[in-house]
Amino acid sequence: MYPLNGTAARMAVAQRDPRANFNWFEHAPKPIRFQPRRPAWARPAFSRDWSINLGTGGTAANAYPSKFTFDITAAPSCTNDYVIYPVNVMGSTTQANLVAFNNLYSGTAGGTGVCNRATPPPDDDGTDATVMWSYNVSAIGGAVTTSPVISWDSSGPILGSKVAFVESAPGNPAHFHVLAWKAGDGVDTTDPDGLQDTMKPAQITSFVATAPVPGSGTATDLALTFDFGGPDTLSPPFVDYTHDYAYVGNDAGDLYRIKDVFCPSYNTDAGCTAGLGPSLDTSWGGTGYVEVGGGCGMLTGAVEDAATGDVFVGCSNGVLYGYTSTGAALPPGHSITLGDNSTFGGIVVPPIVDSSNGFVYAVTGTTGTTPALMQVPISDFTNNAGGKREAGLGLPPGENLSIPAFNDAYFSSTTSGNWAVFSCGYDSTGSFTYLYDVGFGATRLLNTGTPPAANHFQLASSVEACAPLTGFVNALGPPFPPNDWLFVGLSSGSVNNYEVSVSAGVTGSGGFPVSFSNTATPYTVAGGPSGMIPDNESTDTQASSIYFSGLGAGACGTGGTGYCAVKLTQAGLN
Repeated sequence: MYPLNGTAARMAVAQRDPRANFNWFEHAPKPIRFQPRRPAWARPAFSRDWSINLGTGGTAANAYPSKFTFDITAAPSCTNDYVIYPVNVMGSTTQANLVAFNNLYSGTAGGTGVCNRATPPPDDDGTDATVMWSYNVSAIGGAVTTSPVISWDSSGPILGSKVAFVESAPGNPAHFHVLAWKAGDGVDTTDPDGLQDTMKPAQITSFVATAPVPGSGTATDLALTFDFGGPDTLSPPFVDYTHDYAYVGNDAGDLYRIKDVFCPSYNTDAGCTAGLGPSLDTSWGGTGYVEVGGGCGMLTGAVEDAATGDVFVGCSNGVLYGYTSTGAALPPGHSITLGDNSTFGGIVVPPIVDSSNGFVYAVTGTTGTTPALMQVPISDFTNNAGGKREAGLGLPPGENLSIPAFNDAYFSSTTSGNWAVFSCGYDSTGSFTYLYDVGFGATRLLNTGTPPAANHFQLASSVEACAPLTGFVNALGPPFPPNDWLFVGLSSGSVNNYEVSVSAGVTGSGGFPVSFSNTATPYTVAGGPSGMIPDNESTDTQASSIYFSGLGAGACGTGGTGYCAVKLTQAGLN
């Protein structure tokens, strides 16, 4: 992530990463946008925008759908905007493992969507998203267990034309694929509501050796077999768009770097040779992979610091590791211990890197005494953890922690008392599920210890696993302007949004800055939600949305009972 208030030197380097631009678009001060006067927003009844059956599996816990376009201020497009759902179940002729939808801004709950079709064809219900394409990409008969990554195409006949992802199956090495999708592949145009049917996916079981051509419906395949090999449960690809690299880990502790991922890349000077397909980059560790911690266990996604090129990855043994841009271990120890290596004492979600200020954050379910959030300055990572800081989050009840989220002020404000990072945790007896607000000092150092009572509140009167927390600033409201939303999901099935306010100066040490939104009732999804991804800030009806999948099977709006791909509006959760 790239706060606007980082150091000048780091922010200058960060400009080469398109992720920085996305962060700055979202958190930069917005001009007032005059809109037609709207009636007051009432609390809506329980309803949903659309939900479509993905079959016998959905997006995995801690994994996310991927949304295109990336620009939250762009005009929403019914044709070109799409969202990809990875499906955490082995594919077949009747089961997709990767599905994309367009006509996203459809629905009737809370208002008729701008993508509703007034005169739909016989194979389209007219009020739900439609399948853009659906595939079973199978080298080993595997599932897509982690989040996919969309290419950054700044020009060309198709934007966002490729997607990188990992196929995984027990007892097999993970396989890295790049798919050049073709609109219409795996779309059923013969049955009623066929455009909402994901159960007839196109089959890709043979692969091209060179970079797939956009719009061809072809894919590459790279088996990650070096060293131990092994499946990939927790490690989505992290793409360095500037150099056209991808980092992927596996369950045996191997971290690979792959080159020529989307060739040609976002940066035409990245050095990729036109036509080449992805391959291991042997300049990384001398072989294309490093064995993390001597085979530490299951790796999280790796994250690169754009300023230094250093790479950070967590492991299920509870240790955070760091490597240089060449794959050398960061001196002297290259590792910082957080968890206690017990069942819930690992680091099982990717670390967060603040590239503007030079910090790494990670969480664990238990250090042996408490669930914890850790901050480490990147400059101190090479100094044997001299700057390591921890915030305790209650008593460990036997759950992993998921990804925390930062408030808008952390990105946009220079007032340290307004900075906050939110994380799930538990009470002092490990019986209740809490949401914690952890503050910062004037030099952006994390407040240590357990936050005071004013800085947490109870989410549930039982032990729940939280979904990854998702923050999003919507400058258009409602109410207007702006909304700093925090989306929270629990394993009991609840999805809620909270409104973050720092106007009273309560973030950090003075009190808890989150209140229940006045514009939504909780949404219920079977098993709770996967990771949630927001899209636009828009006045178009149904166009400011969030996307996720249920972690359990339930009744979907389209396609009967299964694991549902869900889209809700941000404000009303409808």
